[in-house]
Amino acid sequence: MSSQRPIFPRDLVAARYLDLFVVGGVSAVLAIRFILRITGYPSLGGARFHIAHMLWGGLLMAAALLICLSFLGNRTRLLAALLGGVGFGTFIDEIGKFITRDNNYFYQPSIALIYIMFVLIYLGFRDLQMRRGISREEYLVNAINDLEEAVINDLQPEERDRALRYLGAIAEKDDLTLRLAALIEEASVQPHPDGWLRRIRRYVVAGYEAVIARADRFGGLVTLFVLQLVVNAGTVALIVARAWSAEAVANASGQQGGTFVIIPISDVLLIVSTLVPSVLVVIAVFALRRSRIKALYLFLLIL
Repeated sequence: MSSQRPIFPRDLVAARYLDLFVVGGVSAVLAIRFILRITGYPSLGGARFHIAHMLWGGLLMAAALLICLSFLGNRTRLLAALLGGVGFGTFIDEIGKFITRDNNYFYQPSIALIYIMFVLIYLGFRDLQMRRGISREEYLVNAINDLEEAVINDLQPEERDRALRYLGAIAEKDDLTLRLAALIEEASVQPHPDGWLRRIRRYVVAGYEAVIARADRFGGLVTLFVLQLVVNAGTVALIVARAWSAEAVANASGQQGGTFVIIPISDVLLIVSTLVPSVLVVIAVFALRRSRIKALYLFLLIL
């Protein structure tokens, strides 16, 4: 345990806020790119103005900051992390306009730059959390933060246990540490009712933790590729659904043209590039029972 008093005490459970920030940001980028593609890249603001969605991203990031500055509690941090992540993803999605002279949103390296940006944020934050040992002050302030939930949102069993672990990790326990531990032990715990939303959240969290726990094993790799297969199937289904909708509109107006005529060549190439790795995923999953080496080779072909 570090004896140096930290200038900025760290939140020892900040990883969950980081995960939510990154997931919100990546989801925002993917959703915006997909929605713009299927809607034909509409322009908001009319002929004279163009209201770029980076402005909405800035508003969401400002809202996240104001929420953190104005309210207390873990729920506040979770909401701010989600809004901040979605806002940052909405903002950084237009990076092509920032780095090109002609404000080219379709600048090809943009996706790679966005990916690198999120990776650097994630790695930098993790490095900050793990660079040095945890000080006595950080253990204390994090235990007090969990005790706040007894007043704000009702103290949960996991929050009380976590606070007691923090205090138990302090080697030299003074009067403040002992009194705080006694106060937390005596605090009433009121678990939230187990409604359907909470059950869904528990299942999602359990699945997420299972994937993370197996990330260094072959099973984790299979799980990630199967999730990719689900996303690919959804992408193809939405492209075909949009083509069928366009075909119905064309037929209603008396124009000729089938589904495959209406689908642009770019979407056809996207469908092909999506179906090929999806087929390899299915073959690799079935091959896993017979030969792990062969299945791994197929997964490497997808990469």
